[in-house]
Amino acid sequence: MKGFSFQGLKAAVRAQTLGPLSPADEPLAPLAPTSGINGDLEQWLQTNLAAKTAANRSLVAPFPPTELMHNTSGLKSKDDFARHGIDLIRALARVSPRPPAQFGDVLDFGVGVGRLARLFHGYRHRYVGVDIDGRHINWIKSSLGHVEAHHTRPAEPLPLADQSFDTVISISVFSHLCEADQLLHLADLSRLVRPGGYLFLSVHGQRALSRALTEAKIAEMLSIPTWDIERARRVFEFGSGYSFVVQAGHLTTDEHPYGITFISERYVRSVWSRWFEVVKVASGAIHDFQDIVVLKAGHDASR
Repeated sequence: MKGFSFQGLKAAVRAQTLGPLSPADEPLAPLAPTSGINGDLEQWLQTNLAAKTAANRSLVAPFPPTELMHNTSGLKSKDDFARHGIDLIRALARVSPRPPAQFGDVLDFGVGVGRLARLFHGYRHRYVGVDIDGRHINWIKSSLGHVEAHHTRPAEPLPLADQSFDTVISISVFSHLCEADQLLHLADLSRLVRPGGYLFLSVHGQRALSRALTEAKIAEMLSIPTWDIERARRVFEFGSGYSFVVQAGHLTTDEHPYGITFISERYVRSVWSRWFEVVKVASGAIHDFQDIVVLKAGHDASR
């Protein structure tokens, strides 16, 4: 699903969270091997940040080609791509009741080219990534040996067995779906996750909407008319709480709409609770922009 460029938090937002990189002339000592994602999380993340030589980069997962990196994230630098993935895994760790190393069998719904998945290098459980862009899946298959990758189709159930996963992660997917596709995918995910499993789904919620209304650079980043952002405010205040704006000329087709979606916490608690327990909505959890909705499986998905 990140084949939609669903990882599109662009440079205007990233610049606020990506700190200065190490000076180019700073001596780079060889890194000691680590236990990867299975060991101390911060040590592993720092190893990824410090891996700037060929020898040190052999300790971490490979990076995608610049074209694919930019297509899914807007980034062209390996250092920034690593930092952005680290921002995501730290955000997940903050909202999750269990550490990433204990996520169990994971479904990465919209794996893209592994901005997050590459940080699970050496993971001891199953890690499955799905995406509708064949270029992304081909690179994942050839380069990230710990990821089981599947090429999927938009707005269709995933070709995976019932109750296969303990954790579902989806970053910047539900922030771009029309309501019908959203409902289809929520129902399908409820089929795939085991009872007691957790889902971490990012959305444009109240924090993203507030920033879009007050910050010109955020409105520009979203690439939708300002009146549509104002309409989303009214939908949050007076309507259903679900506002979808098609981005014509981008990735929208006659068969499948793509756009910017704003989803209120009220909508999440009213509608998503048909399939899941809504544990929390972590406002602005990713870069003070996207919310992370934490869900727990356990409902009867056949209702």
